Amino acid sequence: MRSILSALLIASAVLTVGPVVVPDTADAAVTRTTRHLNLRHGPGVDYRRVTTIPPGQLVNVVGCTGNWCAVLWRRHQGYVNARYLSTHKTMIVSPLYAFGQ
Repeated sequence: MRSILSALLIASAVLTVGPVVVPDTADAAVTRTTRHLNLRHGPGVDYRRVTTIPPGQLVNVVGCTGNWCAVLWRRHQGYVNARYLSTHKTMIVSPLYAFGQ
């Protein structure tokens, strides 16, 4: 998860002109898989499979678009079909600050 957040911070710093705004809080969602679930490189069945997540595993949901959610599981990151995730719990977490701020 840290590598994704670090990459996003670096990308935003490179692509943004002016100061980077850091929110006071951020949402993070944790849920479980309801069955064997393919973790894919992109949001769709046409993307290659990264791995298969067994049922009942905890995954961290980064965000969802349509029926696909970007998730982190163990050391893997990718997209899963949202219909195979149990109802997630959203928590408020501390913001992430870039070095030197």
